[in-house]
Amino acid sequence: MALRRTQIADHLRQRLLSGVQLGTLAHGKKLSSVRELAAEFEVDPRVVMAAYSELEREGLVEVRSRSGIFVAAADAVEGQLQRRTADWMVNVLMEGLGRGIAAREFPDRVRQSLETVRLRVACIECNHDQIASLSNELHDDYGVDASGVDTYTLMSGPEPPTDVQRADLLVTTRFHTVEVEPVARSLGNPWMVAELRVDPFVDIARRLPHGPVYFVLADPRFAGKLERIYRESPGASNLHTLVTGRDDMSQIPEGAPTYVTRLARERLGEKGIPRQFIPEERTFSRETSRQIFSFIVRANLDAIDRHS
Repeated sequence: MALRRTQIADHLRQRLLSGVQLGTLAHGKKLSSVRELAAEFEVDPRVVMAAYSELEREGLVEVRSRSGIFVAAADAVEGQLQRRTADWMVNVLMEGLGRGIAAREFPDRVRQSLETVRLRVACIECNHDQIASLSNELHDDYGVDASGVDTYTLMSGPEPPTDVQRADLLVTTRFHTVEVEPVARSLGNPWMVAELRVDPFVDIARRLPHGPVYFVLADPRFAGKLERIYRESPGASNLHTLVTGRDDMSQIPEGAPTYVTRLARERLGEKGIPRQFIPEERTFSRETSRQIFSFIVRANLDAIDRHS
């Protein structure tokens, strides 16, 4: 089903803001053309132009006649980020008042709900790229002590690794419920099957029929996983996975769509990263994010009740 203008605008807005925050996009950087995006999203070019026009009204891009679409001035983008944050914050404070929480009390309430206890989470996957992405996101976005555990390590010893035994929560993906569920049950530990955002995978699938797509990663096992995922997709032969420390990154053609995992970025360093790449976005789906926050808040409130 064709994407609507608002959906495409949301995609482009997220890409732009992520790129600015990561330093891969700056004022004056030329963005993908209307024709390129129309082919990527499989929509009429007028739909893409309407999406770009929406971003222009928000002050995020500049539409220059006969030249293309460019990232707006840094202060305009920063101002837009601040305005969106301010609007969101007002809504949150209004909802708090509706629940009897005064604005001055709100920060302490949030802190108690998140930081009364320090939670430990073991993130279990089969490759270092996804382990790094999931565990770093758990630490950076949710404030837990997150450790990564390889499924091979989980299954190879007579007992689960210490990080798994001590964890307050085990997190894995649907690919590894068979390995994780028995361990969680034997330890009596809560566990969660995280649903991942499909946007990046859908984006790759859209691009494959139109030409080469490159994916830079650190663990060859993730390369194999991606190749299995897209094996039956149109244009599957256009997917090229490159492993840091093994493959030559200079083979990536100028302007080719290139995805880079968080771990690959760390290992390559700023100088080794392709000049134009699509940064990794947040991994967890909205529903999984809600489940994680629910677990954290409940655990903290339970701790407060025990000590009151």
